[in-house]
Formats: sequence, structure tokens, C-alpha cells
Amino acid sequence: MINWNQLFGGQVEMYLGISLAALLLVLILVLELWINLLSFKKKFKQLMKGTQGENIEKILLDQQKAMENHHQAAKDHTERMGEIEKSLKNCVQRIGVMRYNAFDDIGSSLSYSVAILDDHLDGVVLTGIHGRYESTSYAKAIRRGVSEQHLSVEEVEAIRIAREKHQVSGGKS
Repeated sequence: MINWNQLFGGQVEMYLGISLAALLLVLILVLELWINLLSFKKKFKQLMKGTQGENIEKILLDQQKAMENHHQAAKDHTERMGEIEKSLKNCVQRIGVMRYNAFDDIGSSLSYSVAILDDHLDGVVLTGIHGRYESTSYAKAIRRGVSEQHLSVEEVEAIRIAREKHQVSGGKS
């Protein structure tokens, strides 16, 4: 039979105590790991709730693909918005109306000049002059805010009104 006292030099009790302390420490660590594992399992079940047992990796990959698609769509929309903003500069953005009495004997400001311009100040000025027995209409082309034809004071004022209204609403001249 093995003589443990001789083997450990007469300090069997000390080695036995150290071994029991180490064993107790290992048991405490195992118990703590077991508690952490149970907590992890509970959290994992909560994470998987509602997924009908789908693979979490597949779910995350699907979400990543969806995010990539959303980023591409946002990029496409930004590009399209730039194109639309560019084309809007050629649309009617500035309108100015000037009503007036063309003749002293006719009231109610029946005569008018209307400036219809895009962002580049290109467009037309429409003028209607109403008299007692006749009415006359004119359309004058406007390029970069000026006309090759002579503009009346009222037509110039209609263009000025169109410029100011656009600037107040946030447009650029």
C-alpha cells in the first residue's frame, strides 16, 4: 500500500487542504459559469423570439442586404433629385403681375402686364391693354431678363416683381 505521508513528506494534511480549496474554487467557478450560461440561454431565446426558428445568421445577412438596397436607392434618389432640380431651372418659377389703367378715362385697372420667367430669366411678358372700344394684346420674348423689343414701364415693373417674388421665396438669381 502507498504511504502518503512519505510521498508528500509528512504534509498530507496541508496538500489535502490545498486540494480541497482548489476543488472548492473550481466548483464555484463552474457554478458561476453555469449561471452565466443560463442567463445567456434566456437572452438568446429572447433574441430568437418571433423569428420562427430562422437562422440568426440568415436574418442578419438579409438585413444587411436590405440596408445595401436602401443605400443604393437613396443614392439613386439623390441623383434623380439633382436631375429634377436642374430641369426645374427651365420651368416657370417667376411670375410678376402689374395691373394698371392704360387710359385716363377707363378705370378698374383692366390693363395688365404679366412676366412669366424661368430661373434663367427666360420667358415672356404678356401685356393686355384694354380701352373703351378695343383691346390689344402683346407677347414679348425675354432672354436673360431683357427683350429685343422695347418694354413699357409696366412690363419692366412686371419683370421686377417676378424677380423679387422668386428671391423672397428662396430662389437664386
